[in-house]
Amino acid sequence: LAATDTFIGTISLYSKTNSPIVVEHGAGTGQAFANIGLSTGTFDSNTATSVSTLRGSLAGGTPPSVTATGVLNGNTLEINGITIRGARATDDTASYANTASTKAASAIAIAAAINASSSMTGVRAQASANVLRSNAAASFSAGTSGSLFLNGVTVTVNTLTRDNVIEDINSVSGQTGVVAREYGAGIELVAEDGRNIVASFATLTAGNLGLASVAIGTSGTAGDGVAHYATVAVSSDKAFNVTHGSEGATNFELLGFRSGIFGGSDTGVKVAEVNVETQLGAQIALTAIDAAIEDVSSSQARSGAFQNRLDASINVLSESSENASAARSRILDTDYASETTALAKAQIVQQAATAMLAQANQQQQSVLALLQ
Repeated sequence: LAATDTFIGTISLYSKTNSPIVVEHGAGTGQAFANIGLSTGTFDSNTATSVSTLRGSLAGGTPPSVTATGVLNGNTLEINGITIRGARATDDTASYANTASTKAASAIAIAAAINASSSMTGVRAQASANVLRSNAAASFSAGTSGSLFLNGVTVTVNTLTRDNVIEDINSVSGQTGVVAREYGAGIELVAEDGRNIVASFATLTAGNLGLASVAIGTSGTAGDGVAHYATVAVSSDKAFNVTHGSEGATNFELLGFRSGIFGGSDTGVKVAEVNVETQLGAQIALTAIDAAIEDVSSSQARSGAFQNRLDASINVLSESSENASAARSRILDTDYASETTALAKAQIVQQAATAMLAQANQQQQSVLALLQ
């Protein structure tokens, strides 16, 4: 860490009215909004949700990688201690694929990989809508019609007015999966299912399309089509923990994920704040009480787990103490037997010596008796 490093915290939003949270930004403020760290969309109350940040777009001929937009490998992401498998191209049947836009790198494939472990993590994922919006003024004009390559389809766009552009793009939305809509002074391109959006135009400018400042290829073909990837929303009814895997943080962060614990029963209305004078207040009170009960239950579960661990440790230590005492007794008993044997041996030797001495004295008395 350097002396000038700056660390920025995170933001958590929760509803005190038990209603969904709608997050949006104004026209022309997309980049400034993205810098805050929030994501647009509608989020259910009482549900822990984390949305990945936007990934970088890829110019034609540049494939996704662990140094560009990130790739979900089998050791990239862990949720609640469970390693998430790698994303697979077969999980995405919607995205258009070329060099820059690979199905395995799409938000659809990443969400499918996360959902494959939902039974173990308790977390579900969904590809967010892929949205391209202009942050600058449009320059619609007559006489600048041209070809737009969009998700494998080439369409001739009349740029006389914004309505003309929207109508021409939407005429092939059934093939591209992309819908054009008004946004500020320009337009927005939206793929609701989160598929990749690949775009390139010829004899046009991004401003002519109402997409000024949006990265788009300039040849009108798939070869230089710029690929844009959607974000992934991860949610659960309970708090969940997201961390990077053994691969490290670089690729993990390029995918738009952030480490941390998301959600929990410490947000929202507290029991002391409930007001049951209205129907809405009563509903909110029920939610707050349910959250409090869940918090108490979780604490009881944790206490029970700690108690079980303590009991197990005590049992192991008691058994170890008993084994040590038994071993000590066996050692002491072995020494006692050895000493007893040695004593018996000494006594036998002593008795034998005494007997021999007595016999020798008796023989001397017998000789003296003969001499007399």
